[in-house]
Amino acid sequence: MPRTWLPRAGDILDVLRRMTSKHLDRAAVEELFRLQRRAAIDLMNQVGVTGNRTHGFQVARTSLLSWVEKTFQDESWQLQRRKEAAEELSRSMREVQAVREAMAREGRQPLTFPIVDEFLRATCASLPCSIQIEHGRITIEVDHGSPEDMRQIACQLLYQLAMALNNDPDHFRDLIAAKYSTRASASLPALTSPPHTQ
Repeated sequence: MPRTWLPRAGDILDVLRRMTSKHLDRAAVEELFRLQRRAAIDLMNQVGVTGNRTHGFQVARTSLLSWVEKTFQDESWQLQRRKEAAEELSRSMREVQAVREAMAREGRQPLTFPIVDEFLRATCASLPCSIQIEHGRITIEVDHGSPEDMRQIACQLLYQLAMALNNDPDHFRDLIAAKYSTRASASLPALTSPPHTQ
């Protein structure tokens, strides 16, 4: 279950540090974390529940504070990833819009295709086999469909490749280096022992 409260972890920590109460009940957890009843109970179980059905279940404030601190430290990277994905999507949409406006001014009809999440998150490892990367050469193979279909497929593959190079530069460099090393080794002349003379 996603931690919907994670973006507000800083505020939650501030509240917990300022509180003097030693324990929080389910209603307080619901209000502080803005959770429904079931989600609040799950959170309390993760922290460590004290009490019973008769007197009510609670969590220790200090235990909850430590748990939120650790969870935020361990999972805050997800916030950064979502932020980067949102910024990337916004930037890509602005770029696409700028290109369309420029083409419209020139009287050209832009080629359109859906920009799916698979393209936006492309990496060198996720590229289809129709895109081959080797030292000094990137090959895109389009061998089926009508000329117009092939044109659209080629544009989609080029966009996917561009996103992979942007998202995964280290893997691209490693891949190029590996291909280069393989080609360089293959081009070296074989070393043979000189003929034995008596």
